[in-house]
Amino acid sequence: MSRRLLPCLIPALLLCIVAAPRPAEAAPDKALDEYFKGKVIGLEGKTVTLRYDFRDRAQIKDWSDRIPFRIKPRKGQRLRWFDDKLEIIGNSGARHKGEWIGDVEVTATFIPDLEKDFGGYMSPVSETEDQVTFTFVETFFHAYNGKAGGLNSIIKFGAQWRETDSDEYIGFRYGARKPPKKSIVVGRPIRATFGRVSKKLFFRLPEYELKNSEKGKKLKRYHVGFYAIKGRMLLDNIEIKGTLASDWMKRERVELRTAKPIGGDAPSELDDATKALIEKHKGGKSTKATRQLVSLLKDEEAGAVVHTAVIEALTTGPKKAIHNVVDLLYSTEEKVRERGALVVQGIVGDDFGYKAKSSEKSRTAAIRKLLKAIKDNPTYN
Repeated sequence: MSRRLLPCLIPALLLCIVAAPRPAEAAPDKALDEYFKGKVIGLEGKTVTLRYDFRDRAQIKDWSDRIPFRIKPRKGQRLRWFDDKLEIIGNSGARHKGEWIGDVEVTATFIPDLEKDFGGYMSPVSETEDQVTFTFVETFFHAYNGKAGGLNSIIKFGAQWRETDSDEYIGFRYGARKPPKKSIVVGRPIRATFGRVSKKLFFRLPEYELKNSEKGKKLKRYHVGFYAIKGRMLLDNIEIKGTLASDWMKRERVELRTAKPIGGDAPSELDDATKALIEKHKGGKSTKATRQLVSLLKDEEAGAVVHTAVIEALTTGPKKAIHNVVDLLYSTEEKVRERGALVVQGIVGDDFGYKAKSSEKSRTAAIRKLLKAIKDNPTYN
């Protein structure tokens, strides 16, 4: 190289060194409430509690359309957000994205559009066939042994129990099962909890609780989810309480912390979103806004300010809102029933003997009277 070129090259080289791009810095790990679209409502030690009320459509992003057992797909099956709820049209399921270990409790409000073969599940992350289902009125799997079934059941699956070459049949054993005391009523919400505590599986229903020691290969790392077979189901107010696998958290770059304080004081003023819903409802043209207001009365986290404003708005009218409000009277939560009764009294001017604290039999009788009054009065249509 000519010495004459060196003075020219040195400034150019220095410019390249100065302008060289810096290596990209890795994005910081996310807190739990930054990673999950659901709400983090509890963090005690390693125990995380997530809640999904589906008021925010984005919450569905924490769920995928996955069912753990072999079953042929049906035309039109899907998982989607619908009317502030998670909708499953079978043969389909909703699997949560987290990987859990140890004990877990999953609580949800099931709103069935079918009378059997739906529920929750725990399935191994390894996607082997050693899953467990918590089933309302199970008949689908029972059919393989030539019997009618029809019991609420905890069922553990495993290839070691397989007895046929059917593409749908895996092989299973019943853990605990019991006849339902009452038939499933389509559209009536059922609040239930399933999971595992102290090495025992459990299925807590409004009528009773099923328990049994886990059969076969034990679930060490698993997903939780819900499913429906040959039917449709809505899910609301899902809560998952358990321990997330530490290496999964590391892989997903999520830390065991929250960016914002959990809970906090209830709002002292009505938020803009609720105000907008009330205005749409008052116009009488948005049944969706009315349904969303009714859903707020089911949400304990909404707070007294919101509940009071919503009760006043629904009571004021339009009166056809009564069709949506009746759903509150069937709730398993006494506080929700109380709010519903206040709105009914405000719209109709009569409680028909309905008391939130009364027995289910007494409440049902009162609701029948209310439904007849609604049917006979064109004001509510």
